[in-house]
Amino acid sequence: MKSYLSLIPISAKVRKQQNRMTVLCIIIAVFLVTAIFSVADMMIRTESDFMINNHGNWHIAIKNISQDDADEISNRSDVTAVGAASQFNFEGEQPYRINKKRTVLYGTDEAYIVQISNGIVEGTFPENDTEVMLTPNAVTALGVQIGDKVTLHTPAGDRIFTISGFGTDDENYYNNQTYLVGSYLTQNAFTSVMAQNEVTNNELTYYVQFESATKAANAKRELQTQYQLPDESISENTGVMGMSGQSNSTAMQSIYGLAAILFVLVLLAGILMISGSMNSMIAQRTQFFGMLRCIGASHVQIIRFVRLEVLNWCKIAVPIGVFFGTIISWIICATLHYGIGGEFSTTPVFQISPVGLISGVVVGVVTVFLAAQSPAKRAAKVSPISAVSGNIDNKVSANHAIKFNLGKIDNSLGFHHAIEKKKNWFLMTASFALTIMLFFSFSVILDFAKQLVPSQNVTSADIALSSYANKLDIERSLVDEIKKIDGVANAYGSSYMENIPATSSRAGIDHINIVSYDDTLLDYSKESIAQGALDTVYGDSNKVATVYNGNNSLRIGDTIQFAGEEVEITCTLSQGLFGDDLIIICSQETFDRIMGNTKYGLIGIQLDSNATEETIAEIRSLENDDIIITDQRESNKQNNATYLAVRIVCYGFLAIVGIISLFNIVNSISMSVSARMKQYGAMRAVGMDNRQLKRMISAEAYTYAISGLIVGCGIGLPLSRFLYNRLIAHYFGIEWSFPILWFGIVVAFIFISAIVSVYAPAKRIRNMAITETINEW
Repeated sequence: MKSYLSLIPISAKVRKQQNRMTVLCIIIAVFLVTAIFSVADMMIRTESDFMINNHGNWHIAIKNISQDDADEISNRSDVTAVGAASQFNFEGEQPYRINKKRTVLYGTDEAYIVQISNGIVEGTFPENDTEVMLTPNAVTALGVQIGDKVTLHTPAGDRIFTISGFGTDDENYYNNQTYLVGSYLTQNAFTSVMAQNEVTNNELTYYVQFESATKAANAKRELQTQYQLPDESISENTGVMGMSGQSNSTAMQSIYGLAAILFVLVLLAGILMISGSMNSMIAQRTQFFGMLRCIGASHVQIIRFVRLEVLNWCKIAVPIGVFFGTIISWIICATLHYGIGGEFSTTPVFQISPVGLISGVVVGVVTVFLAAQSPAKRAAKVSPISAVSGNIDNKVSANHAIKFNLGKIDNSLGFHHAIEKKKNWFLMTASFALTIMLFFSFSVILDFAKQLVPSQNVTSADIALSSYANKLDIERSLVDEIKKIDGVANAYGSSYMENIPATSSRAGIDHINIVSYDDTLLDYSKESIAQGALDTVYGDSNKVATVYNGNNSLRIGDTIQFAGEEVEITCTLSQGLFGDDLIIICSQETFDRIMGNTKYGLIGIQLDSNATEETIAEIRSLENDDIIITDQRESNKQNNATYLAVRIVCYGFLAIVGIISLFNIVNSISMSVSARMKQYGAMRAVGMDNRQLKRMISAEAYTYAISGLIVGCGIGLPLSRFLYNRLIAHYFGIEWSFPILWFGIVVAFIFISAIVSVYAPAKRIRNMAITETINEW
């Protein structure tokens, strides 16, 4: 033997059975990191593709520069493409038609459509000024195909174009509707149409695609300085830049911070689990380290021995953890791809994630190394005399009896065993507390996700009928007619008027927007109450509600004077149908009396499970040039899929952390019992029965559980309130309340973990002879 370190592989073979639990802890830590980072990598790829498909493959948009400046930018070595685009009549409210359908006019170039937007679905971009590319919904709306002639009707006259292809840079805007068609012209043709109609307020925007988001982030500041651009003239594609970690958006920075916190929590969970296992292992090997000290090993050599022994375990544990972590990530991605679909239908399946593999190996080894620091120092403190005594941790630390009056002696001994080793007590308490904190934190994230997803709102409609420019053109009797259609579960109506001059008891209010809710909508809105009561809003009254948001300063108790009437706000909702400005919500009767209008601007339709295409066709037959019909079923499906994915990820993460905590306490109690086997043998020899031993072990487990529960709730509940106020109360106005359900789940989990942890050690002691427990080493 050349050095003490040569004992490491020998010790590993001799103590293979005893080291199995610690190796399993390392496997779980590496597995957890690999699985999380692999899934995160695949999610980033999926979301990056989703952002590019929906927002375009560009990084920076620039306005107010000349064509020469744009050409100069396109010649930069870090720029791959520059496309130009302008649009007119985006809402379709102006009298511009393609054949008989309202149309949005675009002036673009081929680089923008092909390279920046990847927007060609069929055919080609217009090759000359007499061709037009229409959005894909034109096939259904106009019944046309490539090569057909279409007529652009404008106030200044008509123009005939030949369809060169179908495509769009904004697929979501035109999906599932036929009332509005997009017309993509060449820049020359667009400019000519605008000049003919004396339109001068349309500006050209240049979209710049860089080699990478990192280069785009650096170039943005450089271009802004070089061309002296104000902030409003240069912007970033937040979705694309954000997924690359290069966004300056406050929202994206918050997401980065959340990811960093999760990373730290995962690392901490692994450290606590491994460190707790190693501390118990060191406690069992005190005699071994004492013998090393007897034959001349120094403190530094003992520390190095423990560190290298742990790293030696990594040779076995890390590959196994990486393998199973990758398998689990494949299962999760396959579930998202095939089971949930929607925007996750492009999630890569059965692909190796370099990020996941490297993170699993590096973070796993780092976690193990950090976890080994405290046990290594503890082993180094063992004195040579411990080689003779057998176990330094079992020495009497005081010359008086235990002073814990917990009833029976077995309960007092169990409590004493738990708190005797302060470091082990701290690690077990911290492990439980971390789990509790994560439970409370993720409950807030789930509530936040639900508020963000529109389809989770009870007022969410499958199909919407609305008037152009918020005009009130829809007859109210139409709601009753729609309710009679087979496949319709319910329908509601609403009216909306904006920018009404007003005064208020709250300073700074000079106008309001008013929304009417029929009784069906008011009933639905009861589930969105953030503050106050909604009952007073029903019927013809002067009581109204408002919607909580950052742009709305109205609060409960405020009075508002408009149209010769005064109303009082008695309720605040977390969500509403319209906008995020100064909004008040009243009943339909109140709206009729004050505003004097008896028509709707919006009808929402909710379908039941029996709805068929005939149902949709009958509803679509109500569409005309003044009524827009929007099919929102697909977007609702995608939103629901996103919310389901968030729930799966959150619950999965909590389940993994919960399993780690359960495994940690089971392992710690088991190893604690193994370290005290001589004591238990002696206790049985002097008359303690199996039931008393089980109570003693239970008392130790419950001590860990209760201390973890106290610390976890002491930190977790304030953390839950802090996160709730930052994420939900700040944006939706819903006040934090004590999470009774999650508190019950936490308490149940903690005590079930304690009960489970007692079973195996108690059974092992019960099945061993007294002489065997005394001789156990």
